Order: sequence, then structure tokens, then C-alpha cells
Amino acid sequence: MTKRLDISIGPVQGFVAQSRRTRDLWGSSYLLSFLSAHGMHGAHLAGGRIVQPVIDDDPLYRWVAGRQEGGTPWIGTLPNHFVVEVNGEAQDVAHASLGTFKRVWEQVCGAVWERFVANACPDGYDTEAIWNRQIASFWEVTWTAGAFDAGSELLARPKHWRPVRDDLAGDPRAGSELLARRKHWRSQRLPDEPGDKCTVMHDLQELSGYVRAEGRKGREKQDRFWRRVRDRLGPLDMRDNERLCAIALIKRLFPKVAQEAIGWPVNTSHWPSTVYVGAVPWIRRVMSVAPDLAEEYANVVRNHASAVLAESRPPFAGLEALTAGDFPKLDANYFRRESVKSERQCPLGDSTPPDIRDELDQRLERIYDSRDANHRRLGPPPSFYALLLADGDRLGKLVDKLDGQSVSQALSTFTSKVPDIVGQNDGVTIYAGGDDVLAMLPVPQALSCADSLSSCYQSAFVNEPRATLSAAVVFAQVRSPLQAVVAEAHRLLDHVAKDANGRDSLAAGVLKPGGLNCQWVTTWNRNHPDGSSSRATELLQRLTEHFRKCVGDPGLSSGLLYRIRDTLAMLGGWDRWLPGHWGDLRQDIDVHALLRAEILRSLARTSVESAEASAQELADLARRVMIRARAGGNGDDPQAGVDALLLARFLADSGTEETNL
Repeated sequence: MTKRLDISIGPVQGFVAQSRRTRDLWGSSYLLSFLSAHGMHGAHLAGGRIVQPVIDDDPLYRWVAGRQEGGTPWIGTLPNHFVVEVNGEAQDVAHASLGTFKRVWEQVCGAVWERFVANACPDGYDTEAIWNRQIASFWEVTWTAGAFDAGSELLARPKHWRPVRDDLAGDPRAGSELLARRKHWRSQRLPDEPGDKCTVMHDLQELSGYVRAEGRKGREKQDRFWRRVRDRLGPLDMRDNERLCAIALIKRLFPKVAQEAIGWPVNTSHWPSTVYVGAVPWIRRVMSVAPDLAEEYANVVRNHASAVLAESRPPFAGLEALTAGDFPKLDANYFRRESVKSERQCPLGDSTPPDIRDELDQRLERIYDSRDANHRRLGPPPSFYALLLADGDRLGKLVDKLDGQSVSQALSTFTSKVPDIVGQNDGVTIYAGGDDVLAMLPVPQALSCADSLSSCYQSAFVNEPRATLSAAVVFAQVRSPLQAVVAEAHRLLDHVAKDANGRDSLAAGVLKPGGLNCQWVTTWNRNHPDGSSSRATELLQRLTEHFRKCVGDPGLSSGLLYRIRDTLAMLGGWDRWLPGHWGDLRQDIDVHALLRAEILRSLARTSVESAEASAQELADLARRVMIRARAGGNGDDPQAGVDALLLARFLADSGTEETNL
């Protein structure tokens, strides 16, 4: 009897989301995908057939299976849950899969231990015991097996399934639903984690084993241990105040021993930080406008801090050009004047003359003051970047309508195109597997990238309108805690775009140090009362362009937007405004006339005719994006908000607020 075997590896959130650096976020996603690939391969070698996801053309699985052709895969592309068709004993295949997973995990851990921890172990207190406890107890791998009636599809409707386990006999649920029930058992009991905790994964003990609260001796011993660890690392691999557990250390450092850990090299020597990603459009402008100044600046940095230069070109198309020398290879902190004054953010060599930082500051100032062909000052790099999180909607219903194989094939097609779409928008793909995408992008391209991903997802499911993607984009300051940004992206996606707006939606928010500044959610296509429809991102882009033309003028300032908000709140009886707030519109209020009057009043133009035309067009655009658009709505929703206007105003500046970070 053919059986379905579901295997799931966790915890995903505990492993991926608890990341301090972008390299940690990528490393945890990649490592989890790598381990999942080995679990799949172990099941395959034991006689199982992987039916979900589709792995035939997956580059990571091909390398794991020994078909190492082309460039080494550097993006995680496989999910933590996979489905196996088994004609023999499902238990034997499951144990083979778990055995392979465990063996490869221990291989990765051993490589990191030997290179970076074993040398410092004598300076720790029970370090080896802490290490072994954490790597042995972290993962929870669950599996379920079920049978299906003869002649039915392997991933067909749940009614075809009969659970194999005696204690679940008679349960009509199947496949992933059966697995979900298994997870509720919570059979894994985690060991106690005493002592000082990891500065990244706060539930786990840091590896030195000492406790700082015990006094000066405890602190000194703890610091001595971590100095020994850092002796084998580069200056940017671990901060002085970081004390990590085994899991955080492994996902941070396994790329540095990738050949021993995973079987092939993975170059992360210039994995871009949030600061770098946000600065990519600015770097292109510098290379075009002031290449000589940029090259001279990079030469000075190279002479006094050669370790900050990448071993290879940055992962962005066009930045390998030699017009600015090594400038694009610099750590992004060296692009900011306030950072080059900091020894912690921009370390220099021990023999560096004391006036070099002043020289770097002056050279950066000259780059900032350079002007392009339109006499626009380059200025500093942007202070914001974007984190994009996307996820398919109601996959279970798609499987119910189509079949699992068709859905898996469509997801494979979509996944294969994600890196190119993100790359075309100057972004970096952190993870792309199944219907999930995680990426970092510069501010100007983030929403257009999200829109392209939505269109690509629908195209992968030919003639299936139910196949929709929801996405969240968080615009955050480049030094915002990464864990907080990831958490905000999940909130926007799960609770705002999906639950509150009915899916097939985009949610975008601007996260500033004081909290959320604005939050806009919309369906990808917006239907208007006149029967027309528009793509939401195109509407917002048009509004943004109007704002961008007026940057520096007293016309379309943020003050105007807040005045519109307060006026609508007063007329409509809204409660105190908060980001994401929607208020009812009174039927006797002509919103278009109100917007036109406020905009015309604020515009400072030399020509009355041009002011009239601009006010008319802007009022029309503003009203179209202000009206709430939910899945299933008819375009005549009596609710409105001002978040879209605030978001467009932010995008007009491209996140270039000159704040001290």
C-alpha cells in the first residue's frame, strides 16, 4: 500500500528570525534549507520518492545529491516540510531521513567547533557540555504517515486519506493536517539553560559558561574566552559585546568553514549589510558622478583598513565596474561620515596616524558635495532600506482544486525566477523556497519588486485566478534591530495583508526609531467607483513622483498631509489617528474637492494654470490611494486613511533622511 510521509523540521522562527545581522538571517535560512535537502535525500536513498516540493531542477538539492554542476548554490530554496511517497515501510524511510539529517548537522557543528571553539575551550567552564547539549536538543523533527485509497491522487482531497497510526485511526484529516495535529503533542522537552544567555538567541546559554554577575573574576574569565574565539575571526565577524550560544555561533560561522561543513565553499566575505543594501543606488550615483574621488577615498581606506575590503565583487549587477576602484567593495560603514569617526564601526590598523579619520571625513564630504548633470548634490547614502516578505495565499485550497503535483510544479517555477526579479531591483534574495520569499532591497525599488513577484506567482499558476500572493514591505532605518524588522514584516504579512485585508494584498510600513510611522495595505489591483482599475504600486509611484518634484518646495510638505489627516478626522468624527487607521467617510463630504482645495492652497507655483492642473491631478491620485481597498471589495468602500500619502512622501525622499545613526 502506497503511503504518504510528511516530515517537518523545526523550529523555523527560533532559528531564522533570531538573527542580529543580515549574514545571520541568510545563513540560518540557507543552513535550514541545506539540512532539509539532506533529509529529502536520505528519504530518497531509503526508497521514498519526494513529491513535494518538486526537486528535479532545484540547484541546492542537486548539489546535495552529488550532481554538482554549474555555480555553487548560495540561496536557500527548499522548505522545512516535505512529502515523500513510500511503497514500503514509512517508518524505515522516516528514520533514514532523520538519520541523514542528524549526521549532516553534526558534520556542520563539528567543522565550526574545530576551527573556532576547540582552541578556546580550555578557557571556558563546561563549554563542551554546553555545546553538546544545545546542538543535540535544538531541532525538533516530526513526521506522520498516512495511506490513500487506490486510484486517488497522492496529494488529493483529505477524504481519500486514512491515518496509519492506530491511535489516529478514523480521523478524516490527512497530509499536512495530520502533521499539524502531531505538532500539537509537543513531545520534545528542552533541557534547562542556566547561566548568562546568548546575546542573539536569548533562551540559550552563552558558551563560556561563566556568569558576569558573579563579579570581576566572572567577567574577566568570560571576556578571556571570547577573546580566544575572536582571535580566529576577522574584525567584522563578531562584535566585542557579542557572547553567543552554540546555535548562533554555528549559523554565523559555518560559511567560513563551508568546505568542511557542507561540502562546498560559500563566499560570504561581502555579504551585504542593511547599510550597504540601502546605499546601492547611491553607490551607482557616486560611481557615475565622482569616480575619481571615490577611488582615491577607497585607496586611503585600503591602506589603513585592508581587512574591510571584500574578497570578491559585491552581489549587485554593475558594481564590479572599475570606474571607482575598490569603492563598491568597502564595508558600508565607510560610506558614512558619522561612522568613520567610530573605531567600533570603522576599525583601522594599529599604526594608523591619528589624523586619518579626519582625512576620511573630509574626503567623504567632497564626495557628498559632488553634483550630477542636473546639479543635484549627491549627499549622504540613504538611511533606510526595505525588507520584503512574501507568501502564497490558501495553498491548501489550491491543492484541493488542482492537485499537489501541479501546485508543486508551479511553486518550483516561481521559486526559480525569484532571484532574477529581486536582482533586477538591486535586491538580495535571502530565501526563496516554495511560496515563501525573503529579500532585502533599496527603498526606491522595493514596492515594484513586490508587485513583480505577485505577477510572477500568478503567472506560474496558468489560468488559475485563486493563486495569489500577499507581501509585506518594511522600510526601516539601516541600524534598526534586525529581529524587530523581521517581526514587523511577519506582523504586516500575517495580520494586516492576509487576515485584515483578505489576502491578495500588499502591506507596507515605515519603521522609525520612535515606532511605526505609517502603515498602508491594499489589494494589488484597485477597483474604482467609475469601473476602472489600477495597479496599486503604479498609483503610488505616480503620486511619489509628484511629491519628488516638489521636494524642497513649501508645497507638498508633510505638514500638508497631516493637515489633510486632521481635517478628515474632524469632519468624519474619526478617533485619534494611528498608523494603519481607517475612518468612515461621511457621504456629504466631497473628498476630492477637499483634497484639491488643500493642495491648491499649499502649492507654491509661478503659474496659476499649472497650479490648478497639478492640484486637480494630485487630488485625483490622492483620493484613489486613500480609499480602502480590500479583497472582495467593489471599489466604493466608505473608509479612507492618509497612510498612502505619508508613504508616498517618504518614498519621494528615497529614505535619505540625514539623521545620526
